[in-house]
Amino acid sequence: MPPLVVVTGAWVAGLIVARSWLEPAGIASTSLILLGLLPVAALLLWHRDRSMRLSSVSFLALLLAVIRYQSSLPNWTNPRFVGYYNDRGTTTIEGIIGDYPDVRDTVTYLTLDAAFMEREGERHPVYGKVLVRAPRYPEYQYGDRIQVHGRLETPPESGQFSYRAYLERKGIYSWVERPQIDRLASGQGNQLRQLMFTIRDRACGLLARLMPEPEASLLQGILLGARSGIPTDLAQDFNTTGTSHLLVISGTNIALVTALCSRTFGRIVGKRWAYWFTMAGIALYVLLVGADAAVLRAGLMGGLWATALYLGRQATAYVSLCTSALVLTVIHPLSFWDLGFQLSFAATLGLIVFAPPFEQAMARGLQQVRLPEPARQVLGFLNEGLVLTVAAQVLTLPLVVYHFGRLSLVAPLANLLVLPVQAPIMILGGAATMLGLLPLLEPVASILAWIPWLCLAYMDAVVRWLADWPFAAFAVDQAQATRAIVVYGLMVGIAWFAGPGRAFFRGIRGKVPVSRLSAMTLAGLLALAILAWIAVLRLPDRKLHVVFLDVGQGDAVLITTPQGQQVLVDGGPSPAALTTALGRHMPFWDRSLDLVVMTHPDEDHITGLVEVLKRYRVGGWIDNGVMGDEPIAQACENLLAERSIPYYHAHAGDRLQLGNGIVLEVLHPPSPENAACLSDNNRSLVMRLVWEEIEFLFPGDLEAEGELQLLESGQLLFADVLKIAHHGSGDSSTAEFLAAVNPRYAVISVGAGNRFGHPHAGVLNRLADLDEVTVLRTDQIGTVEFITDPSRLWVRTEQ
Repeated sequence: MPPLVVVTGAWVAGLIVARSWLEPAGIASTSLILLGLLPVAALLLWHRDRSMRLSSVSFLALLLAVIRYQSSLPNWTNPRFVGYYNDRGTTTIEGIIGDYPDVRDTVTYLTLDAAFMEREGERHPVYGKVLVRAPRYPEYQYGDRIQVHGRLETPPESGQFSYRAYLERKGIYSWVERPQIDRLASGQGNQLRQLMFTIRDRACGLLARLMPEPEASLLQGILLGARSGIPTDLAQDFNTTGTSHLLVISGTNIALVTALCSRTFGRIVGKRWAYWFTMAGIALYVLLVGADAAVLRAGLMGGLWATALYLGRQATAYVSLCTSALVLTVIHPLSFWDLGFQLSFAATLGLIVFAPPFEQAMARGLQQVRLPEPARQVLGFLNEGLVLTVAAQVLTLPLVVYHFGRLSLVAPLANLLVLPVQAPIMILGGAATMLGLLPLLEPVASILAWIPWLCLAYMDAVVRWLADWPFAAFAVDQAQATRAIVVYGLMVGIAWFAGPGRAFFRGIRGKVPVSRLSAMTLAGLLALAILAWIAVLRLPDRKLHVVFLDVGQGDAVLITTPQGQQVLVDGGPSPAALTTALGRHMPFWDRSLDLVVMTHPDEDHITGLVEVLKRYRVGGWIDNGVMGDEPIAQACENLLAERSIPYYHAHAGDRLQLGNGIVLEVLHPPSPENAACLSDNNRSLVMRLVWEEIEFLFPGDLEAEGELQLLESGQLLFADVLKIAHHGSGDSSTAEFLAAVNPRYAVISVGAGNRFGHPHAGVLNRLADLDEVTVLRTDQIGTVEFITDPSRLWVRTEQ
């Protein structure tokens, strides 16, 4: 296998690692630089070993991919980044429309390159892209400088399809819906792109004039990617029949243009000149459809494949494809997750792998059919287009199923029926379009357009007919699609290995010697790399983590600050459950806790803390001043004394600074003399964790009497997240107390099937009476983790 293919695979693996694990954990790329010393050292020590060189370069490529991916992410803490102001009210943004307007039936989506922002009377420069959802009219053009006044928001999520992730792949992290828009100037964009978009506009207008609807809109979608004119019901029929990929500008289109130009011009002018005509055809098509990022990616892959075909080496085709993927993901790492990139790569790879054996099989079949020579040549030309189309779609089919979420039972028949007309639609439709753009040749173009119109009408009829069949398609979730893709991939892999793959691997055997020392060294480096990755994943991520541990019928909360400080609040009823939970949420090398808080000495809060004091280095201890004389409490006191752990009896008014502006406020109990008459539960430590706009409230096992005392104290109780007191006991969480807190999330730490009947139905009813509160129960969903910065909150649950 060519080394560049292996290195590209390692680079892609690095991108996946960065996106799937490091980005959610918030790991900085600077923490990975030291890992780069491992492959560099291996290269210096074993530079004569070919396998070691390849392994080291691959590992280095993986690390560089991680660093490159993270460097492409926006800096959310930078006030000059426009996304910094998401969900912070109305604002005024000035910028230039930096992409082709996406015109729909009733709305237009504008990509605004933000330049200035005005908030609270102050104007300052910003950067970043904003998606503006504007009315369909008035129309806006690329290069217009506009001023937008509205609410800057984080793009929404919608079911299985993540619109937010889709926009992030395009570098868009903010959007404004139906704002007030003022056009300040026009023609402010890049002049070359302006020319390209003008040509595209003219081509769309020309096709609308050359043929009726819906064929004109279908051809606009197939050739130019302009789908706004396609009727909704017809677009749905294409989805149902599994032919929607025909209407998307992707690698399939470019690959077919490349293959058809190469084959057609090869017959007319010979292989040498056909290469240059093919490259010119790719360039013209890219310019015609607007030369946006997706089309440029597909064009680059098509051009490299045409070059490999010209040189006559399939191995060069693989190297060219990997080179294009590597270059494109270096420039824009997020493009790896773009559907257009995936379709481009899959279609080109399908042509490289499957087109030659398919053509050979078709040629053998035609030789067995007795036909006149002219008929044989015509049939051979048509079959060539069919073969190329099928080869391009072998690997794109699972991507279509996965991304569009539908498995069409009629898709094989639909594609079989419409594939023969796809080549003439693209070739003759493209030729008619280019002719019509030339002066005085539109009448000629209108005549030439008759043939593609007929093909489009046939395609329309076939798609509508098959879409009306009962059980034509059914919805597929991503889990089902993933399993189907795995099976499909195995089948395609076996078929490839049995045919063209055997020749690909022939001659590789014995060329890559691996010595015993190299194998041992690789194993050692792999072990070190795995440990290093685990360690990196556990490093602080500059966010506040509050984890409500599932320890059964009890409380245990682990707080981890952005700097990595760890505070444990209560220990639950089971030492084993607590230490197991801590092991999952703390770095494997970390055996310390900066602070342990005991809200009160009930067994379901203190039992696990005994084992914590034995196993961990505890920096400090805070309690409510009441330890009691129970054996568990005494064990804790003895361990505190033995290990010389500082301790403090807290009461209302105390404040603990945790760094980064994070404050742990003590709201209850009052001074010892005022708390003496309270019950044990009502003497619980009540704490409020505050980081700017985000608040958590931990009321221990407080009951109605204690809640009333808190309300009468006049202290601020509002919190985004409330731990429901006393595990949801019926004598806690009064309506007045819940109204004062007004939480967005209510966490009930409770054991499944507990003998107390917690949580009480009355508590659940009172929570249901609140507006927009989400109840999270550890007995139902396990451990609940909140991840927050000063203004945003994420929730992660175990189940």
